[in-house]
Amino acid sequence: MLIGQSPQVQKTRKMIREIAKTDDPVLLVGDVGVGKSMIASEIHRKSKRKNKPFVMVNCTGIKKDKSDGDLFGEQIDAPNGIERKIGLLEQANKGILYLENVDELVPEFQQHFLNIIKDGKFFKPSDNSFTDINIRIISATSNPDIAKSDQFRKDLLAELNTFTINVPPLREHKQDIPLLFSHFLEKYCEELDHEIPPVPADIFESLMEYEWTGNVSELRNAVRNLILMSPEGELSVEYLPFEVKKHPFETLLGKDLPDAISEVERYLIKKALRKFAGNQTKAAHALNVSEAALRYKMKKYGLTRKTF
Repeated sequence: MLIGQSPQVQKTRKMIREIAKTDDPVLLVGDVGVGKSMIASEIHRKSKRKNKPFVMVNCTGIKKDKSDGDLFGEQIDAPNGIERKIGLLEQANKGILYLENVDELVPEFQQHFLNIIKDGKFFKPSDNSFTDINIRIISATSNPDIAKSDQFRKDLLAELNTFTINVPPLREHKQDIPLLFSHFLEKYCEELDHEIPPVPADIFESLMEYEWTGNVSELRNAVRNLILMSPEGELSVEYLPFEVKKHPFETLLGKDLPDAISEVERYLIKKALRKFAGNQTKAAHALNVSEAALRYKMKKYGLTRKTF
């Protein structure tokens, strides 16, 4: 389930809904922790393959000789005779194969997957024969420049990205943080058998100020940590697993008056824009200035949607 009501999340949700109707390959591009695997699962859940397997392969771990058996299957000597191990490709047959960190796929296996996509079959060394396979491939990468990489085959990339979803980092849709926080709070309180506690305003302020380089995954872990470490029924910012920023006005000491005024203006404008999800009309009204004056100040201080 994709949590959020921001334009970025709504756009992604619509793309998932439409892409799930097809059977074409999908490439998910986004920073670590943005939820690419969750999006892949959501496409599977909404697709005609929803009752078939969803198999994830982390391409970082695929190495020559060590991964052949895992992917293609093998025969293993056992006390009761030879046992047949079914590989991940066969496990995913008629379902979806999710290739995580696809940009880390070594050249030999890039060739393997190109052949599988084009031919609809793969060579099984244990049987010395080809096996037909019907899979939909969803790939994911944290490298936005994968198309420029000399280490990744252009022909394979062309086969993998019939559809591309660029998953936005959390810093670009911070207005979804309260919804995400509430979702994770309910989830972990239920798992840990805790009553859902009230949330002090300073916690939300800290969450909104933080940059979230680990994105949704980092937020999820922060909420769980907060519940575990806070006294029961009392959430406190001191248990957030990151340093809470000091109030910006504390940094004004020692500045001259013009610089101090500029910093205060920038801070208040950012707070207003964040509060109203970027709506300049509402922000201007709250600040008791005209929209023209607000836009001038935004330009002056270099404030764009990505900075508040």
